[in-house]
Amino acid sequence: MRLRRIEPSQLTAIAVAVGPGSYTGLRVGLAAGKGLCLALGIPMIGVGSLDVLAEAQQESCVAVRPLLDAGRQRFATALYRHQSGGLRRVGAVEGKKLSDILEDIHEETLLCGDVEGVSTSDLRENKLIRIASPASSLRRAGFLAEIGWHLFQRGELQDARQVEPIYLASKREG
Repeated sequence: MRLRRIEPSQLTAIAVAVGPGSYTGLRVGLAAGKGLCLALGIPMIGVGSLDVLAEAQQESCVAVRPLLDAGRQRFATALYRHQSGGLRRVGAVEGKKLSDILEDIHEETLLCGDVEGVSTSDLRENKLIRIASPASSLRRAGFLAEIGWHLFQRGELQDARQVEPIYLASKREG
């Protein structure tokens, strides 16, 4: 806050990433955000990690499907389409294997996020798939802040005690 010359008393809300993401990372980030919100008596704004990845693709003219490595050869993902002047999530956040994600692509779609470890041979077979650049596939705090600001302006605030992380249920591979 010193860099921006902002005093804690000037804060009106705090935006935090709610996941999906690493268990420990989410717990630490949420705990820090909740502590500040509760101490300062201000609301919290929970922002999905997939929303942050999709936000970087606003200039895309096609559907967007962010991928976050969830381990065990699964990815956290959701589909985003252009609606109401921006990209909007049109389905649930899911944990899926790459093969299942690729089977579900029936329109031109931009994949972003954790795509560097994905076999390009799997992707080249489907002519509907586009791959975002590595730079635009990073989760950037600036996009989280931008989404948080828009939610703040719309009054979409939460009591910090009610904000919960998004975890993917772990399926046992047998």
